[in-house]
Amino acid sequence: MFVLSVNGEMISTDFDDGSSVITFENADDTEWRCAACGAALSEEVDGYADESGSLVCDAYDPYEDAEVDDVESAPDFREGPHCAERVPLSWANSATICTDPDEDSITVTVSVGDPRGAFAFTVRRIPDCAPTNGGRLILHTPYPGEPMPHRDLVEDHAGTYWIS
Repeated sequence: MFVLSVNGEMISTDFDDGSSVITFENADDTEWRCAACGAALSEEVDGYADESGSLVCDAYDPYEDAEVDDVESAPDFREGPHCAERVPLSWANSATICTDPDEDSITVTVSVGDPRGAFAFTVRRIPDCAPTNGGRLILHTPYPGEPMPHRDLVEDHAGTYWIS
């Protein structure tokens, strides 16, 4: 049995063959929400619009608008623009954990862009009978310049990369 913790909650997996695959997908279909009214927003040429296409926020408060220097010249209550903020984790498509007893490995994949792929991080154990390094663990990670990358990586410093 393989035990997994997700956001502090224990998830038990008990598959007959010892393998398991758990996938988490981002169910949020928008990158932006209004901090004032909570509406899902889309980025438009003139600003951020809610699902009805309105650029005006029903919860607009000129006193809470960081862009306003002079409240007297600001739009009135419920007549100003939406206050767009990014939805947490909207940059992620999915995350998967896969245990593979045949390979004696655990692979974690995280998709941050193209839904056809993901960054894959694998830890596996070298078989005890291997001529060298038997029984040791090895970590495979994405790296700059790898063929067919999920997204390009630029090294910031050893072990840390910017995703572009």
